Amino acid sequence: MSRAVSIFLRSFDESVRKGYVRLFPGDPDKSAELLNWRSHANPHGESKFAVATDRGEVVGMIALIPTRLRGPAGDCLGYQAVDTAVDPAYRGQGLFVKMGAVAQNSSMLGGDVLWGFPNANAAPGWYGRLGWTHFGVVPLLLRPLRSGFLFGRLHPKLRSIDVPLIRNRKMETDCYSDGAQLAADFDELWGQVAPAFGITVDRSGAWLRWRLLDKPGADYRCVGLKSDDGKLGSFVATKVADKHGGRLCYVMEALSLPKRTRDLSRMLLAELALAACNGAEAALAWCPKHAPNYAAYRRAGFVPVPPRVRPVEINFGARALRPQSAAAAGADAAWYVSFLDSDTN
Repeated sequence: MSRAVSIFLRSFDESVRKGYVRLFPGDPDKSAELLNWRSHANPHGESKFAVATDRGEVVGMIALIPTRLRGPAGDCLGYQAVDTAVDPAYRGQGLFVKMGAVAQNSSMLGGDVLWGFPNANAAPGWYGRLGWTHFGVVPLLLRPLRSGFLFGRLHPKLRSIDVPLIRNRKMETDCYSDGAQLAADFDELWGQVAPAFGITVDRSGAWLRWRLLDKPGADYRCVGLKSDDGKLGSFVATKVADKHGGRLCYVMEALSLPKRTRDLSRMLLAELALAACNGAEAALAWCPKHAPNYAAYRRAGFVPVPPRVRPVEINFGARALRPQSAAAAGADAAWYVSFLDSDTN
């Protein structure tokens, strides 16, 4: 039965909150506290939502997170599209494409680039009728940390043969718990290395603090290695979580000054050893091959994961909303992404 549905672009309000309850029932990652943090506290701006409503109730949505982007062609405002959902009773009416068209209206949204990580269900809509450029699957890297991870894939009973695959390594690093200190130290490091990372979300100190330390329920470990003059030269952020049927260590970010890449590899190994002692079976990271920190990951034992053996399909793509931003969505655009850019980690 056809329904009279209206499509709007709006800020986070009570109707959107109720829409989340309806479209994502029982999802702990969609709590009111987390939604308020993401929608209102982001230093890059306020979130917007392309919503489908029926008699005032939200029956479909696409959340749009503001992201200041840096790149060779200059800075611009991007929006990351996440939380795409349509109420089952309203599917088959093309609401996803209609909401996507509203999200891509630059005069309404006020942004330059729309981008994100569509899963297998959403990818045909974004890359087909909505005209996104498909950059491929996300650049996933993996490093086994315990033998049970490998043996368990041969046979479930062999998973009990479980010992660390990485020896304990200790380094004298600073562990950040104070947001102001993290923001100040990282801001200076990022200012020096950002030009080498191509197109990327601007990882300023204020944004990093918001992303890692201000997030409600955050349990990230953030460590840095400083030079003799007290300047931050290498930084690693990790999170251990039970996902995909195992205990995993997510490397949220790992970067350094160009002359400190070997320090970065050593820091990664030390953090992975600690995660293995805490039961993590494997470590995962996102890092494209052209990125300056890719070599540090490889020296730490990370290897690319072929798409056919990944537990879930996560794609990466973008669409320019204004002619002057076309380079950011070109087929040869060199983006840098890490797990910091994932809205689910």
